[in-house]
Amino acid sequence: MTTVKQLYSLQEVDLNLDGVNGRIAEVERELEGRLALGKIEESLEQSKGRLQEIQGAHRELQQETESQRERSTHLDNQLYSGEMANPRDLEALQLEANNVRHILEQMDVRLLELSLQAEDARSGIATLEQQLSDTQAAWETRQAELWEQLEQLTDRQEALTKDRSSLAAGVDSVELSRYEGLRRSKGGQAVARVVRGLCQACRMSLPSQHMQRVRTGRQTVFCNSCGRMLLPG
Repeated sequence: MTTVKQLYSLQEVDLNLDGVNGRIAEVERELEGRLALGKIEESLEQSKGRLQEIQGAHRELQQETESQRERSTHLDNQLYSGEMANPRDLEALQLEANNVRHILEQMDVRLLELSLQAEDARSGIATLEQQLSDTQAAWETRQAELWEQLEQLTDRQEALTKDRSSLAAGVDSVELSRYEGLRRSKGGQAVARVVRGLCQACRMSLPSQHMQRVRTGRQTVFCNSCGRMLLPG
């Protein structure tokens, strides 16, 4: 005949096994995740892409600036060559030359801005590369620790699984099925101790007749509040 004490012993093993399985899952997720490294690598990739955009914009603007500078030189040569005598033509040429010089000033300002942005981007990339190197070294150390933990946890899991099989073999199949059903519906705790008339799972007081039946231990008694099997504490 299966006793509640047997089921309680089985539950202790099951709860330990739940904890070990949960920790194994956490370790495996961390091993697969590489979260810190992944974030730095993503930021580094974005920063490099941004630098390429800035450098591309700088090259295009540099070419356009050179073209405008050549145009400005050509206009100045026309202005001061003395070949143009018509005042209206000279005025129009002067206006065009002034406009080109204004455009060049704006381009030079923008080129300087892009140069500063590129310098900031290169500095940021250097910082991220150093962070990546440091984090990679830390990750390699952490990875070794995690593999060691996983090995220890797996050994513990195997030992607990053997203990559970041994304990479950001594439990009546009907009682085992009921116990496992309660475990699923009660957050892993199918059996609760009774201390000073209180169910230690739900903390509710038990009727006196329940307490008497729990003490005798002749049959399985369930908490009238939470429905768990009761074991005298």
